[in-house]
Amino acid sequence: MTTDHVQERLSIIQEMIDRSRRETAESGRFFVWIGLISIVAVFVVRWIEATGLTQLVLPALAVVLVANGVVGYAAIARRQKMVGARSYPAAVSTALWFACGVAVALALFLFPVLGVYRWDQTPVLAALIMGVGAFASGSVFETPIIAWSSIAWWGGAVALALVDSAWPRGFIMAAVLLLGMVVPGLVLDRQYARQRGSDVS
Repeated sequence: MTTDHVQERLSIIQEMIDRSRRETAESGRFFVWIGLISIVAVFVVRWIEATGLTQLVLPALAVVLVANGVVGYAAIARRQKMVGARSYPAAVSTALWFACGVAVALALFLFPVLGVYRWDQTPVLAALIMGVGAFASGSVFETPIIAWSSIAWWGGAVALALVDSAWPRGFIMAAVLLLGMVVPGLVLDRQYARQRGSDVS
């Protein structure tokens, strides 16, 4: 193998590493934005329930779901524009989170309407599904902080199942979103910024 071939292969490997870093950074921002939107939504829903306007809870949840979908779509579109062709891990992660989003939508809207379980059980199921998504996504991207964040989701599901009062459940869910989405997203973003700085210097 000639020196030119070696250099060419090394440049391809470096390009793949850079693409993976950019995709991970975009995933970090995705986690942060989805987490912040959802935390705000938790307290808006709790306030709606406290004021007795329970008929507005489902529309509020629908707005949050759509907003998170828009943020997710925008993050994916931006990532593709920046990186070009998606890597296999990015494609798997996108499909995974789409599947989790569908499952959460069914858990939040359809099954309670059908009487499968009570409305107050929906956060428990949503947290379980999101924990699976976080663990699988962290494994796909080989990013331990995301995989470990599944513990916050699953622990939160247990806590939500044990607590009946609305406001404590709201604070539990907000803590789960903070530890399971926002903090890992910030860590990912910071890691990428540090790697980028070291590459430049």
